Amino acid sequence: MGQPLITSAERNQLEGQLLDNLLGMYAQQHDLYQEILDLSRRQRDLVREGAPLGQIRGLLQRKKQRLDTIRGLEARADDSKDRWRRGRPGWSPSSRARLHRTLAELGRVIEDILTCEEENDLELLQQCR
Repeated sequence: MGQPLITSAERNQLEGQLLDNLLGMYAQQHDLYQEILDLSRRQRDLVREGAPLGQIRGLLQRKKQRLDTIRGLEARADDSKDRWRRGRPGWSPSSRARLHRTLAELGRVIEDILTCEEENDLELLQQCR
């Protein structure tokens, strides 16, 4: 038996719900990634200042907690992401564009974190010499 046909109104409602769920989850992730970026920058400053290792460990633990929270958000959103992917060809261009913009912004924050972490590694190596 094939999938039941849904009306245009039902499809629009489903699209809106999925989009809201995903945008909400990605907004939470963005905030958490921004906190990680701020912590990474603070870590770099502490390393430059020669702060005690315990203080730096505290920042690392806080970053880990935020990453754990992000993993939890991702796991809870698996169904919504899968449903979005399956229905994507039928979703409106504006909804697809909104999600794309959100993901692009999230990607920029993640790239900033990676750059900062690379700088942190270099700074730590210089401190060890």
